[in-house]
Formats: sequence, C-alpha cells, structure tokens
Amino acid sequence: MKLALAATAVLMLALAAACADDGTPEIVVVGVHESADAPERPDELPLIEGAVSTDGLKVILGTGDLGPGTNRFGFVLTTPTGFVTVPTVTVSSFLLSADGLSREARETAVATYHPWPYGARGLYTTPLDFNAPGRWAVEIGVESEDGSMRRADLEFEVVDPTFAPRVGDLAVSSDTRTVDDVERLSQLTTGSLQDRDLYRLTVAEAVSSGLPAVVVFASPAFCTNAVCGPQVEVLQQLKDEYGGRAQFVHVDFYDNPEEIQGDLTKAVISPAVREWRLPSIEWTFVIDRQGRVSARFEAFATYTEVEDALKKAL
Repeated sequence: MKLALAATAVLMLALAAACADDGTPEIVVVGVHESADAPERPDELPLIEGAVSTDGLKVILGTGDLGPGTNRFGFVLTTPTGFVTVPTVTVSSFLLSADGLSREARETAVATYHPWPYGARGLYTTPLDFNAPGRWAVEIGVESEDGSMRRADLEFEVVDPTFAPRVGDLAVSSDTRTVDDVERLSQLTTGSLQDRDLYRLTVAEAVSSGLPAVVVFASPAFCTNAVCGPQVEVLQQLKDEYGGRAQFVHVDFYDNPEEIQGDLTKAVISPAVREWRLPSIEWTFVIDRQGRVSARFEAFATYTEVEDALKKAL
C-alpha cells in the first residue's frame, strides 16, 4: 500500500486551545504540518483484499488506516456464494519480517459480527494491538458446522502516524457549511435523508461547544464498497436519542452534491475531508468535551458501537 508506506514520517498537528466567553473550550487550528500527502481521491482507492483461500474465503479490510497501539480492526468475509455472517470468528495477528519470509505471532482475538441495518452483510470487528509499525498479517478462522476450521489470510501496513486523527488527538476545527450557508439541504448532502439538525453547526462549533460531539463523514448516495453502510441514519438515530446532551454533525464526503447527479467525475472532495486527512470514504468520530477524539470508526459502525463510545464521552 504505497500511501500507507509514505506515512512513516512524523505528522504534527499544531493546534491551540482557547476558551470562549462562556468558559467552554474552543479548539482552534493554528497550523498543520503534513509529513505525507493524504490521498488526492480517497474515494477511488481500492480496499485491501486477501487472496481467496483454499477454503473459499476472502478477507476484505474495512479499517486500513491502522497505527501502533490498540485499533478497531474491522473486516468483511466473503465466499463465492456471498458474505459470511456467523456470530464470531478468530483473528490471529503476525508481525512480518522486513524481507517478508517469516512472521512472528502476536495475539489471537475473537471478532464479533455486526450486521448492517438492512441486507445480508455486516462487518466483523475486534480490538487488535499492533506494537510496531510495519508489515503485518492476520489469519481469520471460521468454524464450520462440522467443527472444522476454514482459514483465510490478509496482509496490510501499520503506519506511524496514521492519516486520520487518532484517539487522543485534538479534533480538527473545520469550518464546514451549515443550513445558514445554503438554500437547500440537497446542497449539503447527497442522501435522501435530509435532517436539518445534522447541519445546524459547523464541525468547529460542535467540537468547541463544551458537549461531546459525533461527526460523520460520509456520502450516502455513493456508498458503493463492501464496508460502507447507512452511517447518516445511525447519526440521526443517535441525535434523536441523545440530542441536547451531545452535538451531531454530518459532513458529506463531496462538496458539490447537487452538481454530481450520479456522475462522480464531477465530484469535489470536501475541504473538511482533506483537513482531517481521511484516506477512505466513511468515518465516524466521537469527540469528548475537551475537543479530543475519544473514538474513531473507519467504515460502517453500528448504532451500538457508536452509542457505547458516546456514553463514555457524556
């Protein structure tokens, strides 16, 4: 993964924290030093896929922006007949040698299946710890009804730093557009779900409000890969349940929804996507009261996953 390999230099975000007149924290971006170029068109990057195993399994990585430490590791499993949807599978991780000829076993975990709200697919996720950057691999084990194990492998890069903000980083104070800046909500989102509440605040206003915030970057009408799902619907459900206790903001991946009209060659990537250095097309961030990232979700995250993270920030 060339982009991932390019990210081995140090990324430094220079941010300053101030206080608003009412005493709530206000996070202000005062400068960004980018050590590696973020993808010019993150929406066009292919997903990382393993080869089809002798057992007919293939692993598709949903969380490609992995860094040293504990990560939410998410993936899809497929067979020639469709998606694997068993409740749990095992994940064993290995650090590969520099020449790729040997590998060192690190940990084995259980990944849980999180079904999409509709359709027969979902994402397996588990926390995995990568204690060093470099080339890594996982072996996925799926138990068959007769007790036998089917296995599939996947290799990927763990980079330092990651492209997108990590847990503990100050959230980027993007001055995104709101309902006050447009005539129609269709100028802010490609989706048919158009909830004004999700566009009342800029990202900067949300993360400096003194309340936790959930920020979703997604383009509902162009959710086309195997790990992308109805994230804006999840955001709306969380807003309906926790409105008043947290802020909820959707930023479309594309800055010109009405101009695209089904033709992505006309698409302009949102400036906020570039400011957050997002290397793939669907992200959810939970921001704490101090304006720091307390959870990050690449690819689709279910209501329960995001709600659990939000509860910790309330």
